[in-house]
Amino acid sequence: MRPAPKLKRTSLVDQAVEQLRNEIIDGSLPPGTPLPEVQVSESLGIARPTVREVLLQLQNEGLVQRQGRGLALAVTRVTREQMVDIYTARLHLEMAGARSFATAAPADREELDRSLEALEAAVASSDRLTQVRLEDRCHTAAVGLTGSRRLVAAHRQLLMEARLAVITAGLADHEIVMANHHKFIDLLRSGQAEAACQQLEERLSAARERLMKNLPE
Repeated sequence: MRPAPKLKRTSLVDQAVEQLRNEIIDGSLPPGTPLPEVQVSESLGIARPTVREVLLQLQNEGLVQRQGRGLALAVTRVTREQMVDIYTARLHLEMAGARSFATAAPADREELDRSLEALEAAVASSDRLTQVRLEDRCHTAAVGLTGSRRLVAAHRQLLMEARLAVITAGLADHEIVMANHHKFIDLLRSGQAEAACQQLEERLSAARERLMKNLPE
């Protein structure tokens, strides 16, 4: 862990979260790196209760995870087997949403449109975490068409588990990303749910293969 500059007293949690997040994303803290409270406290010069808040926020973002019962949190590591399973589950949840478009509540359809608008505004940014979050929102909005909060919660958990691998691999070309999302929604609006499912499967398969290249054997 890099020596940290002295943090200001204001917004200690936010500053510490940003620093650790940046170190995780840029690879200074590689997957599997343990983050015991004492070490983080000494490195950042903050109290252990504050460290707990910091690590909890990073855990909620999917960037750190519990390695086992009684063990310290560590930078998230996703195996190839786990990634295949995550993308298989994602595909089934998102296809369920696509097939529910015709009967979806107006508010759920509106969220699909809003999520795409938010992503479109962010794709020119160099902030990979924001880009990934907003593309995640688009995919979760598709699941939201089912009207099931439980399915949405399950989908969010899957995305959280895969987030670090996705950030590391990066998004595909911005124009391709936006064109794919627009085409998916256009197919749904024209009543071609199965064509939308086929397009979704092709997109997720390509994304999965891109991620697999960045994961250890």
